Amino acid sequence: MGLLQKLLCPVSIVLSAVLFSSLDTASASVEEANALLKWKETLQSANSSVLTTWTLGTENGSSSSASSPCNWFGVSCINAEGRVTGLNLTNSSINGTLETFPFSLFQNLAYVDLSMNKLSGPIPPQISSLPLVYLDLSVNEFSGNIPPEIGHLTNLETLHLADNQLTSSIPPEIGQLKSLSELSLSTNYLSGPIPPLGNLSNLVSLFLFHNQLSGSIPAEIGNLTNLELVQMDSNRLAGPIPSSFGNLNRLTSLSLFNNTLSGSIPNELGNLKSLVNLELNDNQLNGSIPASIGDLSELSCLFLRVNNLSGPIPQEFRNLKNLIVLEMDGNQFCGNLPDICQGGKLQNFTPILLDCTFSIVSLEIAMLHVFNKPLNGFTLTYDKGDRKTI
Repeated sequence: MGLLQKLLCPVSIVLSAVLFSSLDTASASVEEANALLKWKETLQSANSSVLTTWTLGTENGSSSSASSPCNWFGVSCINAEGRVTGLNLTNSSINGTLETFPFSLFQNLAYVDLSMNKLSGPIPPQISSLPLVYLDLSVNEFSGNIPPEIGHLTNLETLHLADNQLTSSIPPEIGQLKSLSELSLSTNYLSGPIPPLGNLSNLVSLFLFHNQLSGSIPAEIGNLTNLELVQMDSNRLAGPIPSSFGNLNRLTSLSLFNNTLSGSIPNELGNLKSLVNLELNDNQLNGSIPASIGDLSELSCLFLRVNNLSGPIPQEFRNLKNLIVLEMDGNQFCGNLPDICQGGKLQNFTPILLDCTFSIVSLEIAMLHVFNKPLNGFTLTYDKGDRKTI
């Protein structure tokens, strides 16, 4: 072999490798395009205007770059390789199922948003073969159970399955998704207990409301200190509010209303200095309101109505200067009413519908005549020293 041949041989090998790699990539891109087109054919809205770009173009009688799915509506790709990495068809009037979707072909598909459509049928367990980081199937008509295989999506950061018709229990495998920051399973027909979620240390939002979940609230949720939003309302949850919730110092909203929770309000909730919204109404809570609730300086909405709470309203409530809404009717409070108007923001206080912009005269009228029944046990002390018991 001559010197020139020796020099050119490695170059030819590299060029051949690049050529075959390019051909493989192009072939894979076309394969993904064909797979998406086959799925499109199964959709009842296949002629939807948003999917008109989903076609294979030709140039000089052969496939060209026009056949790349990267140019289609809702499809995103790795630029250099042309492999599909994202599928965003939210609110696209799609009517069909995922049962024929070729999940195994999409080795780079990390982002899927099919929310706000009319997709139905089960969520296929094969979805676990995708390298997903983001999955949003909310506001559709999916039914059946959440496949336990979803626990294989170890890179998943966002899981939205809300507003569907999902049944059965929440698979405990969801507790293995350690990268998860958003979990939304609300407004389904999920039943049974809340599974162990203590390993989801990155979780920021937890939405489980409007289901049929039962049993107690796992105390380990109080160890998920990155949580900012927790909504478990409108279920069948029972037992106490875990005192461990006092560890959630980033929490801004806690909604537990419309359950059958019992026991007292944990004193530890007073540690939640970032809390803006606290909804504990329509439960079976008893005992008195802990004075520590008055330490929630950011609190703007407090709902305690329809429980079995009793005793005085803590004088510390005067410290809630950002309070806008306070609902406390349907309990057995007594004693002096603290000056809850110091912040000047309160707009609604039931059962007496107190608005801090009212004059004392109209305040008395509101207190005495709302619901056409007297409110007994409160002693109002005005600044001028006058006292009135109702």
